[in-house]
Amino acid sequence: MFKTSQEIRLNTTASSNQRNRGENVSGFGKYYKTPDSDRYSTQPPQVFVAPELTDPSLVQLLHFPNGALRVNSHVNFIIKRNGVKGNFEVKLENPSGHQIFVPLKIIDPERFEVSFSLVEAGLYKVHIKCNSVTLPKSPFIIVAISGFDLEPKTKVELPVFKSDASKVTYRGLGLSHIILNEKNEFFIDGSSAGNNILFVGIFGPKGQCDEVVVKHMGKNVYKVTYQVDDPGDYLLAAKWGDDHIPGSPFSLSTN
Repeated sequence: MFKTSQEIRLNTTASSNQRNRGENVSGFGKYYKTPDSDRYSTQPPQVFVAPELTDPSLVQLLHFPNGALRVNSHVNFIIKRNGVKGNFEVKLENPSGHQIFVPLKIIDPERFEVSFSLVEAGLYKVHIKCNSVTLPKSPFIIVAISGFDLEPKTKVELPVFKSDASKVTYRGLGLSHIILNEKNEFFIDGSSAGNNILFVGIFGPKGQCDEVVVKHMGKNVYKVTYQVDDPGDYLLAAKWGDDHIPGSPFSLSTN
């Protein structure tokens, strides 16, 4: 904002002629606008919009790598909004301290895919922000190692288990229907089936279930808890060693 003056020049010739004829005319000269009324904007109108306040602690990272990786490994993980609105920004800081923006691939309105390669050995930091707010625990650390194999040189052989998957029993509502956005659970009893390893997996409309927890309650009785957020049909598989338990795979639906 600033103050300026306007100079108004009257037609002095016409004014003199009118005065000579006796007409009542106004004087001529310089007229200035008063300071109070002489206000003009120097910039076009601007509207500032603040981003919606959200809770970044709700955001999840799926399939983020744990432990050390080899140089030239390709890293791929998922950012899941869980209802958090706003724009996400991902920067990768390499061992030399240089930061680059990592493009995000939209899988669906709730999930983004992040991909990049580890081209040198050292400590990498993944900085993630939502609406310019840093996510809790960011930066996330990845270690790249070169010069030797990360895999053990000797292959571990599993023991030969004596078991009978047909004798495994189960119970619980989590094997008959699914409640969205809540913990679903069921129990698997292998106390009469001998010793073996229990494997449980759930596959849905958008791939693997985000969360499956298997807890040993003792005497080969297991409590399985899972949660899904997407409606649709799911397939639940439960194996006692190499064999499916009775009824597996189970066909479930959120409807």
